[in-house]
Amino acid sequence: MKEWLLPTLAAILCWGGWAFLPKLSAQYINTKSAIVYQGLGGALVAFLVFINLGGRLEIHAKGSIIAVLAGILNCLGVLFYIKAVSKGSVGIVSTLSALYPLVVIALGLLILHEKLTLKQIIGIGFALVAIALIAT
Repeated sequence: MKEWLLPTLAAILCWGGWAFLPKLSAQYINTKSAIVYQGLGGALVAFLVFINLGGRLEIHAKGSIIAVLAGILNCLGVLFYIKAVSKGSVGIVSTLSALYPLVVIALGLLILHEKLTLKQIIGIGFALVAIALIAT
């Protein structure tokens, strides 16, 4: 088995649960409270990883700032996601929000100068069509 496969499957399971649970929490608490509770859950995981590192973080100015920015964007995305699932179908919202790789692809092209094959471009086209079909 490829060494990346098991962590990938674990990520799919975790993200699947994460995408579903906000719909349940929105039945009991408001979205702002939900993001705080989710942040506490994330802080617990970060604390356990920090302990696993022996309390020693690798520090690099650019790398650390980029990682903090990624955390900010993640929390904002979660906030908007919770707001969306509290108002709409968890199936539709999770499907549309799962198209975030389109943003990743665009950033990869613009910033990292990555290349796409014709098949990949066609796949991106299908994803854009999916957005139009699902959102209407």
